[in-house]
Order: sequence, then C-alpha cells, then structure tokens
Amino acid sequence: MAETPRPSPLAADRRRRSVARGDTRGATQKATIHLVAEKADVAISTVSRVINGRCVSAALKDRVQRVIDELGYSPSVAAQSLAQRRTGCIGLAVNSTQSLWFSQILAGLEEALAPSKKSLILASLVLENRFDPSTVLAWVLEGRVDGLILVRYSQRDRPLLDAAAKAGLPVALMTPDVSAPADFTVRSDNVNAGRLVAEHLARLGHREVAFAGGPAESLDTRHRLQGLEAGLRAHGILLAPERVWFAPAYARESGIQYAEAFLRLSPSERATAVVLGNDAMAIGFMRTVIQSGLSVPGSVSVVGFDGTRDGEQVWPGLTTVVQPTQRMAIALGQALLESIEKRQPDRNTSAEFAVELLVRESTAAPRRQ
Repeated sequence: MAETPRPSPLAADRRRRSVARGDTRGATQKATIHLVAEKADVAISTVSRVINGRCVSAALKDRVQRVIDELGYSPSVAAQSLAQRRTGCIGLAVNSTQSLWFSQILAGLEEALAPSKKSLILASLVLENRFDPSTVLAWVLEGRVDGLILVRYSQRDRPLLDAAAKAGLPVALMTPDVSAPADFTVRSDNVNAGRLVAEHLARLGHREVAFAGGPAESLDTRHRLQGLEAGLRAHGILLAPERVWFAPAYARESGIQYAEAFLRLSPSERATAVVLGNDAMAIGFMRTVIQSGLSVPGSVSVVGFDGTRDGEQVWPGLTTVVQPTQRMAIALGQALLESIEKRQPDRNTSAEFAVELLVRESTAAPRRQ
C-alpha cells in the first residue's frame, strides 16, 4: 500500500507564513489566540496577559492590541474563566423577588455586570413561607459562583456568610437588616429619611403621628424610626410608644394588618398621619382604610419609604422617601467585581446614599375637629 505523500518543510513554512499574513485563500481562518500571538510575534502567554489586563510593557500591549483589532479576535469568556479558575457567575440571594424594589436592584446589577460579561444567577431564600438557604449554600460550597450578593441580609443568613468567608468568596450586602462583615455594604441614609418625613408632617400641622415599621430587628426600620422621632421632637411632637408598631415583614400584608388594627381604634384615638415601613406596606394600609370608608389624606395622611413606581400607580399617589435603589445596586455590583479581580477580599467597605422626599397626594394638613 502506497504511503500518503507528506508535505515538504518548505510548503509547510509557506502555508504558515500565509496564515500569519492573514491570507485566507482557499480556507476560512478563524481568529484564535495562537494566530494573534504568531502575527504579533509574541508568546501566547503575552497575548493572555494583554487580554486580562496584566503587566505588559506599553509598546508590547499596543502591538498585540493592533493585531487583535486587525483580526477581530474576541477571547472566549468561558476559556478566560476556566484559566482564572472562575465560573463567570455572580450569585444573588433575596427573600422575595415579587416587588418593584427588587426589579430596581436587578436592573442596577445587570448594568454593573454587563461590561464583565458575568452572568447573574438568582435564588429566593424564602419559598412558600419557608426559609431554605440550601441552594445558595450549594453555590458557595461547590464553587459555582465568583461572588455572592445578599439582599436584606439578616441574622438567619449567617451560615451563608460564614461559608463564603471560609471559601474566600467575596460578598456584598444590599441594605442588610443587621450589621455584618462583608467586602462591600450599601444602604441609604435612613436616619435622614425619617427626619425628612417628620419635617414634612410637622409643617402640614400633624401632631398625632404613628409609625408602623418593618421587623423590629431591621436596621432600616430602627434608623427610620430614630430619624422620625428626632425630627418630631425638634417640633415639640412626641411619638407615643403605643403608636409604634413593628411588622413581621416588609410586605403589603403587613400594611393591611396594621390598617385593621388602626380601624379598630375610635376616631379620637387614631393618629392623623401614619408612616409605614416601606411603599408596599403603605399601599396595603391605604387600600384597606379607603375600602372601610375613610379617605386618604382626608381621614389620615400616609407616607412610605423606598420610592418604587408602585407609589405613582395608585390613587392617591403615595408620598414617599426615595432611595436611589438602582444606583446603589450599580455601586454594589462594581465593588463586588473589584473584589473578585483583586482575589483578596477587602472586608468592611461601605457606602451610604442620600435620599429625598417625594410629596404626592397621600399627605395633607389634618382636618380640624
């Protein structure tokens, strides 16, 4: 049987130089890191360093980049992640995804992560009213994410934080309910948020104010109450202890529950203004008292927190304190990416964002008796 002729060394060298020149006659050449290295006359490791932003001289970087642009080479994100022992995924854990507030967080994180080409994977920690962190814990223990974001972190989430710390996994916290060590924490200025509400209600003439917050252990709730009390005191108004109430969750159902208790009071016992833990609670409260025959703001003025679009889609429009949720999420995502790139978590960095009061139709001067 005759041997298959082998190409001569001269022909092979001619073909190699043809490829290096970008001559694709007779074949379609796909740009690869090998081709970039050959055309730039550098090692493949040098091309890799340029692509990953590592230390390379300016002249060498320019030379390699010109070849990359000329060939239209696009590095494989999957290959990069594999080489760096990364998954290309960021884990996002939240109690519930069923709110416009969460959609603002998601929009901000997507914007922050887009340039890095990293994917966001999502898990709810509470399903069918049952807390179950097993999915998120598996992400951490099995090395399936490069970083972890916890929204409204609470004490029951501590095993997740401990597991992430043990794995050396960067962690970012969005408006945590309790203080905890993390690479980056973002929240809004909730003490000032309470003061802004107090100032608004005092100027309208309200002296009988009630506060129905979220969970008693929540930092957001405690700080908003602190600011509200201080702001009212500055106007000689006392927030009576019997008019302070805490809900089990920041949910519309909590607002309804408080409204039912409010309606059981005699008219003389009711506050003329009610400040609720967030917009969802405020809308649940408003709907319930209006259905009972009271008017908002005629019978009671109502204020919420967060500034979600829910508040502009109801009538009367909800007066609320706006926190820049999407900008907060962008800052969170960018900081987490930085921690991932450094590979050495820098714990306990935080940012606090300013808030503003948005006055709508749900607040007015109290009716004179």
